[in-house]
Amino acid sequence: MRGFFKISSLCLSLGLASSPLQASVINAADQVHLALTLYNQDLAMIQDQRRMPALSPGQHISVEDVSQQMLAETLRIQGAGQILEQSLQQSPLNYNALLQAHLGKFIQLARINQATGQESISTVELLSIEQQALVRRDGRIESIPMHSSEWRFIFPAELPESLKGQAGLQFVSAGTQNESIAQLNYLSRGLGWQMDYVLTLDSRGKTLSAEGLASVYNHTGSVFQDADLRLIAGDINAPTGEQPEMMRAMAMSDAMASQAKAPEQMQDFYLYRLPYKVTLQPDETKQLPLVQFDDLPVKMIYRHHFNLWPTMDQQRYQTQPEVQLVLEAPSLDSSNSPLPAGQARVFRPDGEGELQFIGAAQLGNLAAGEEATLSLGRAFDLNITRRQTLFSDGFDSITIQQEVSITNAGNEGRSVDLSAGFQQEWELKESNHQMQEDGAGQLTWSMHLPAGGTETMRFTVEMKKRINR
Repeated sequence: MRGFFKISSLCLSLGLASSPLQASVINAADQVHLALTLYNQDLAMIQDQRRMPALSPGQHISVEDVSQQMLAETLRIQGAGQILEQSLQQSPLNYNALLQAHLGKFIQLARINQATGQESISTVELLSIEQQALVRRDGRIESIPMHSSEWRFIFPAELPESLKGQAGLQFVSAGTQNESIAQLNYLSRGLGWQMDYVLTLDSRGKTLSAEGLASVYNHTGSVFQDADLRLIAGDINAPTGEQPEMMRAMAMSDAMASQAKAPEQMQDFYLYRLPYKVTLQPDETKQLPLVQFDDLPVKMIYRHHFNLWPTMDQQRYQTQPEVQLVLEAPSLDSSNSPLPAGQARVFRPDGEGELQFIGAAQLGNLAAGEEATLSLGRAFDLNITRRQTLFSDGFDSITIQQEVSITNAGNEGRSVDLSAGFQQEWELKESNHQMQEDGAGQLTWSMHLPAGGTETMRFTVEMKKRINR
């Protein structure tokens, strides 16, 4: 009998030792700090700090309220002991997932009579969902089209356990002796930002004021509450599935987090740190003020470019020059702050002082002191007519003459900058207007048109023939 008690005690001890440790659930209530670094390429670096209890060796931890679009291969967990394994559990709720979860179970099948419009409902057992659904009812097995306007499946209101909740992170720790603050660092899709500018010209079109808004979006399906927000301006290589590239992006974001001044230059990018916390709800887009300046000198110019080919051309071309706004990025806050790339919308007051929209263009990343040209549209009152007036085919070259006429129907004088491009060696032979080569192989010149005036110019160029060797 005494031996029996010894064996029973041993079996009980072994049973307790082999039973799994109860998993600890860490949710948003355990979050002590959250920081988001957003990029322009639908990418974000998330730094999430959570309170952790003392962990037993081999204990399973379930972390809720993380991004549903986490790139799990970029996850690093610090402050939770040695991590033995980690995984991201996804819970996609869709039609196929519902069918898969109800295999071998009873659901309702509805059929609409196309002639009468009446719908009949029966209870069936779902057996298979490959190509067509196989169901059992009334002692028979039938095939049902998966995607048909005549048939539809009706599922119970209660979701299966496997489809409840959001994405969850699970990991197993080697254990910790005390409570701690663990930090989760990972990249995620579904978060990003872009810049939107409102540029307002003065009545003379000589200066402008600008307001730059950062449009921040959250398409992850998760909530990010009271987060420190950082915005990266510049083009980075987004993750492509290769671990070294992802880890470089994570290391760069970690280094940026240690800085204190905004905007900050890091490597070849700029970091903007917002001075207040931001909450992003699922599918929410917020506009946050980022850049503002006034009285920036600008100039409005009119440009037209065309290409010339060594062929006979009897066509007459008519067009209007592009209206372009030229500005120089200012130095903001006594520093060489850049202007991040974004959509620029331009407004100008009319004769009664009311603002009117006059065009939009994409502004590229602009360093302080760098010049940008925004094409806003085409000039209504300026008309350009161009035609070929001479074509001569020589032994090793072709000579052509062009006639360009510009008419200004407006009530003020305008200057138009023109340029001609070539695909082979060329030489200007004759012109009745001053022209020059711009260093990029183009012929450039300007024409001034008084109000209601017209000007015509002609030039002759010789283009070398290409020799096939």
